[in-house]
Amino acid sequence: MPIKLFTTLGTSYSFLWNERRDLFAYAFLPILLVSFVQIIGLWLTGDWQNYFKALGMAPNSAQTPQIALRTIQPIDIASIAANAVAALVAYTMFAVAWFRRYLIGAEGMTVGAAMCWGPRQWRFISRFLMLIGLVLMLGTLATIPLNLLATTNPMLGIFARAAILVGSLLVTARLLLILPAAAIDQSFGFRQAASATAGKSWYMVGIYLLSLMPVLLALVIIGQLITGLAIGLGLPSLSFMFVALLMQQAVMFVAIAAQVTALAEAYRQLVPPPTPTPTV
Repeated sequence: MPIKLFTTLGTSYSFLWNERRDLFAYAFLPILLVSFVQIIGLWLTGDWQNYFKALGMAPNSAQTPQIALRTIQPIDIASIAANAVAALVAYTMFAVAWFRRYLIGAEGMTVGAAMCWGPRQWRFISRFLMLIGLVLMLGTLATIPLNLLATTNPMLGIFARAAILVGSLLVTARLLLILPAAAIDQSFGFRQAASATAGKSWYMVGIYLLSLMPVLLALVIIGQLITGLAIGLGLPSLSFMFVALLMQQAVMFVAIAAQVTALAEAYRQLVPPPTPTPTV
């Protein structure tokens, strides 16, 4: 039976809707973690006030004063690092738990136990970082000869960059199956992922990109509504910023859940289940 992209996406969104209560339960702690770290960073650096200053400026006035750029302080670097670590930890906890929720089931454990950090999460995050490193390395190796080629003709440089971008996207999409495999403790490497997705490159690109589109569109709409409320509020409000961050992260984790679910469904269709070990 041929595998159809939109059938996979429809199955994924149907699962999210049917299991929306579990989705909220699994996403609650990661949303809170990322939002809390972000608001603490904005408070310590004072950058949250710049958001309201920018909104308060007249958009088309030549006399509008610009927000002064300040030098980067150690607190800024610490805030960026803390946000990156919190986002990576939260994504890993949620992705592993939600992959298992789709591919294995509820497992009869509490949400707290499902979200607990352990060796499985370390394996998942190592696979994720290895994937990023591999794609960056291949992209860098491809850039060197293409840049030499571009020196002879600038137009070739444009096509070369486009080719590298498309190639990186195809490689990333085809190797993504290592992530659901890591979440369910299966031995499944880059070679197996490339073999399983042979002839399915654009299908995997569709899984990677199109699964996010509806939720990201909703994020844009919600962002416009939040901006309108902030303009109406006028005065800077840290509590309003925290609520806005919570809403933003809630939508982001729905997007992550959509991508994870679609990727898990692709894994289920493309990778045969392991042969059970016979008992003596």
